[in-house]
Amino acid sequence: MGSPMSHSMSINQPHDQLIQLISPWVTPLGYQIIHIEVQSHRQKVLRIYIDHVDGSSAGAIGIEDCVKVSRILDEQLDQMPEVQSLLPGAYELEVSSPGVDRPLRTAQDFQKFAGQEVRIHVFRPLTGEEIENSSYQEKNPKQKNFLGVLVGLQDSKIVLSIFQNDKAPKKPRKKSKADSNVSLSTNSVEGLRVAIPLPLISKANLEPQFDFEAATKESHEL
Repeated sequence: MGSPMSHSMSINQPHDQLIQLISPWVTPLGYQIIHIEVQSHRQKVLRIYIDHVDGSSAGAIGIEDCVKVSRILDEQLDQMPEVQSLLPGAYELEVSSPGVDRPLRTAQDFQKFAGQEVRIHVFRPLTGEEIENSSYQEKNPKQKNFLGVLVGLQDSKIVLSIFQNDKAPKKPRKKSKADSNVSLSTNSVEGLRVAIPLPLISKANLEPQFDFEAATKESHEL
């Protein structure tokens, strides 16, 4: 699979510096900051999304987790000039769980969620050489959004398996222990392979998975 990338490497987002500055207050509590949103029009809001440091085994983020982090950050953030420059004056702090469309930012994220369905946006259309699939690029020369199964990391690139004929699996895919060890050389995920350079990704998220069959069955039982 090639040498692993540094866990500190992430998609270049405007608020990366702020994440780095406040993470030392949150990490000792067992949490990581995965995304920050700043709402500066009308009501000013600083929205911070958190996950467990070991998100794969610690369960979902709950209200108690958000309250704990909010208490730690509330006073500290008011004293930071970086926050004041983003949100001058009074603002509201919101700490939230990642949700079903969890953002993927770091190399560690792309390793941990291998085998999951993801949606990736890039800053500009990519060349055939960049995605390492010239035939696919020729058929999709202007594509900036990719939907597929995350295969893993290889030499600073995100390897994605695009669904054949743009058709996703009919049933939602559940992550298994084997998913975390997906090999780039296997054909366990059907589809066309593309490799997307991490620095060219503007946004990446897990694709929400809904079990419509289970929901329909439950509604009938009620």
